Amino acid sequence: VPVSQDVMNPGSPGALSNFVSMLGDDARAIDPEELNEQMHGADPILQEDEKVVLAYKAGRDTFVMTTKRIFIIDKKGFTGKRVAYISVPYTSIRAFAVESAGSFDNDSEVKIWTKTYWSVEGGVGNKLDQDLRKGKADIVAIQEYLATQVIGTADGSSSLAPDHTAAEAGKVDSFLSFVSDNAVALEPSKVKEQLTENVPILQSDEDVDAVYKIGRDMCVFTTKRILAIDRQGLTGKKVEYRSFPLRYVRAYRIRTAGKVIGSAEVEVYSDGSRSVEQDLAKSSSDVWTVQKILANKTLK
Repeated sequence: VPVSQDVMNPGSPGALSNFVSMLGDDARAIDPEELNEQMHGADPILQEDEKVVLAYKAGRDTFVMTTKRIFIIDKKGFTGKRVAYISVPYTSIRAFAVESAGSFDNDSEVKIWTKTYWSVEGGVGNKLDQDLRKGKADIVAIQEYLATQVIGTADGSSSLAPDHTAAEAGKVDSFLSFVSDNAVALEPSKVKEQLTENVPILQSDEDVDAVYKIGRDMCVFTTKRILAIDRQGLTGKKVEYRSFPLRYVRAYRIRTAGKVIGSAEVEVYSDGSRSVEQDLAKSSSDVWTVQKILANKTLK
């Protein structure tokens, strides 16, 4: 790509220092328009047609979501004078997760898996973790924007016949009431209602094909992704929502349950993120439903 000579001109003295000072050290949400103006200042950090959408402070770090990338400003060292500017294009992301803060843990968290061998934080690995403060970050908005950028307009049609039905679930009082200690298949339409209204995770054109509940956790097969919902901690208030887009699935394995021990299992492999391994209930899991979903979405 041709690069303008202006890009190679020396920057204004102290411009980056002034920018970092503006960020401060407090934990808070940052006005996107204010930050966008700063990042397009005398020494622009962003591209001309790139804009800030969401931005949050956590300690000395700043987590920014632009229209083209995730941009992390990481102040290092005792004085914070040394600063790392980490860019992760959305085109490199293969899976993502948002995690709510728990009763005893004040941090919510964003996790990103990229199609890279070397970690952007240094060392081997393709995972990026970013802590955010409880009550300071809208993880639903972060999840929604990541889904838009990473999953986008991928095929949202169902892989199952219109008359396909799953096991009936009991009355739903709230989203977390779905996750109990029994392992059953849930009614997809009711789970969709929860993931659209109570916890707005799904995209407008995204449907739910199959749902399995194991212990306190839930595995949801939608028309666009595999959504793993993991309740953590003693109280279960800390919840992680991991999304694995079906568009990046490259292979998968299913295993039926044995007669004496063992449960049905599905494992999915992508070209960037870790594999997804999910146990399914021995008595109620329809592994061939899962196989049909994965086959129709991955075999072209």
